[in-house]
Amino acid sequence: MKYFMRLSDEIGELVLDELRQRKLRKSPRAGEGRSFRYLKQAGYLVPLGENRFQITDLARINFLAELVKGRKPDGQWRIVIFDIPEKLKRSRNVFRRHLRELGFRMKQQSVWVSPLPCDDLVELVIKYHGLGRYAELLVGTTVALH
Repeated sequence: MKYFMRLSDEIGELVLDELRQRKLRKSPRAGEGRSFRYLKQAGYLVPLGENRFQITDLARINFLAELVKGRKPDGQWRIVIFDIPEKLKRSRNVFRRHLRELGFRMKQQSVWVSPLPCDDLVELVIKYHGLGRYAELLVGTTVALH
């Protein structure tokens, strides 16, 4: 999947020309062709046209750590504040795990901070888990309180 993520553009669209598709089908490297078929069957890649595919939100969620790996701090802090009810405990725990994968650190039980520019991925995680009513992303520079 990492290979296909690198090939995709910023909106997650992947264009595989005929030569690349042929290489994947007849790849001497173990399993590349099978991997491509698996990714389509697992719902990580959705066909858009003859040679075009879209990387799905499910794929992005499963590869959060990989997506954020190359990002550098930009001088702003991302603060995620959430209050997720007990009846959604499983979603809350998975949400926390995803925040860790994105490079967030816990300041308080439901306040997490990160210096990395990952607003798009945080919003994707919130949307994916249906936590829009319970979670908020704030972006800004630090302010010292006395």
